[in-house]
Amino acid sequence: MSSEVTRPKHSYDTPPFTKEDALNHETPQSHSGAPLIPGEYIPTTESGKWLEHSLRQDKADRIFHHLWFAGTPKKFESLSKHRVMGRKVMPSENPHLHLVWVNEVLYIKPLPPCLTNFEFFRDFICGDLRRYTLACGLLFSYCHLVCAESDFRIAIEYGLLRSKDPQDLTWEKWQYFRVAISTYLEAHTTMIAKRYHRYGALRLARLNIIYFFRFCRPAGYHNRFSQYLPFFSRYFGAAILLFAFASVTLNAMQVALQQTTVPMPVVFATTCYRFSVVILVAVVAIIFTLITVFIPIVVHDLSTGLVANKREARTFRKIRSASIVSEIELGEIRT
Repeated sequence: MSSEVTRPKHSYDTPPFTKEDALNHETPQSHSGAPLIPGEYIPTTESGKWLEHSLRQDKADRIFHHLWFAGTPKKFESLSKHRVMGRKVMPSENPHLHLVWVNEVLYIKPLPPCLTNFEFFRDFICGDLRRYTLACGLLFSYCHLVCAESDFRIAIEYGLLRSKDPQDLTWEKWQYFRVAISTYLEAHTTMIAKRYHRYGALRLARLNIIYFFRFCRPAGYHNRFSQYLPFFSRYFGAAILLFAFASVTLNAMQVALQQTTVPMPVVFATTCYRFSVVILVAVVAIIFTLITVFIPIVVHDLSTGLVANKREARTFRKIRSASIVSEIELGEIRT
């Protein structure tokens, strides 16, 4: 680990747990002796980039004031309770999907072992307020996810908690660590990232709705589909249901207008006419909306593929040109 740097005393200058309560005590090194990130085994020189990629919550922060639509504030549930509600744990390294659920799947980011290592936390997270709040936020979420021994077993089963030596990670040690984290964060609530401090699990479907209307992004917060058919089927389902109700209503109105036994009020006839016009407009609007959503997605996919292909082609040409120049220079040297 790097040497400790003298900093002004702030709440984010010390880890939220003591060295004795730490779960991870590794000090890994490469074959050349360079220090590595505990549990990840990549050079510590990449720590800043890796922490940014692993902890970021900018997607949720952009819509923080609208998250009430996707989740209940201050509703934190344990892993065992999620299982009781029929949700299956799906480990995901995408930090934006941590504590996001859809249908019967709950996405959870596994806890990086380095966040439970005192020296790593002190040297690479302390002193940077943004990193510190994001790391404490993730730890705070795990304090609520794993608060009973049954939760601990589920976390071990799905690899949410891991250690180089499984014997070092026990329920007793986790409980000491969790209590230390909880005690510290109860006294320093401002050190918890606001997404984690305010909300527990969030609904992906509603997050997609927020992103769709807030930023006009058809894919929403996260597109979990890799093909067009499943993606658009969720829209077609609602459209077909609307058409079914409209069709039944229009048929009933048509029967009522065609009968001759009872005089037909002018108001009713006018209402039927206006309703049919509204339905026609709605059909055109839905078709137009689906087309305007479909075309940008297809264009984006094609343009992304073309750009990537051109980039690869340029790289290949550079490599080929360099190899040709090398061969020519080698030939000249030989002659």
